[in-house]
Amino acid sequence: MNLTDSFTADAKSVRVYAPENAAFDAPLVLTFLQPHEADATAALLSDGLVLVSVDEPDWEYAFTPWPAPHVFKKAADFGGGAADYLAWLVKILPEIEGRLNLRPRWRGMAGYSLAGLFAAWSAYQTSPFSRTACVSGSLWFDGWPEFAAANEMPTPPQRAYFSIGSGEKNSRNPRMAAVEDNMRLTEKLWRGRGIQTAFALNEGGHFDRVAQRMAAAVGWLAEAV
Repeated sequence: MNLTDSFTADAKSVRVYAPENAAFDAPLVLTFLQPHEADATAALLSDGLVLVSVDEPDWEYAFTPWPAPHVFKKAADFGGGAADYLAWLVKILPEIEGRLNLRPRWRGMAGYSLAGLFAAWSAYQTSPFSRTACVSGSLWFDGWPEFAAANEMPTPPQRAYFSIGSGEKNSRNPRMAAVEDNMRLTEKLWRGRGIQTAFALNEGGHFDRVAQRMAAAVGWLAEAV
């Protein structure tokens, strides 16, 4: 798919990828990628859905569900702004869909890294998204396994896709090294709750083949239930 629209919403860059003459009820998948990554991901997707990518500059705040210490030297601590960010998305989404003359029959959220954590966390909130992809999601985040196990979902997602790089568990940071175990635990937990899930173990590390893995995630979400 090609870029069909770009605009700014509350000082955030938004890019839209859609087929020509997209159906008014085409599914919408929201993601959070830099422009070059969004372009590369969209180029790998077939027609049949609309991809919207928000280039969020403050990942440490927007995509973390509660405050936590930073993991890298000179990096900011995690601000725990996910609730505020989800509220902003719920507010802005009708404006985006109105701009596109779109009434999607379902909406999905696909996140990478901290945005993958946000996508998984959002499944535990009241939100308009019914399909979730967590690609190299930061499920090592402090307190995530306990949160995932202890909390119910108001409306469980219909489909959930989890993807991790085979080398990510080898991080020298002990917090981040828990990511694969925590992702497997989350996938098993969600599957046990009746959610249709998929788990992909991809060769490589956290930053390898981002566009290809995101496209695989979005493609799986778009399969018929």
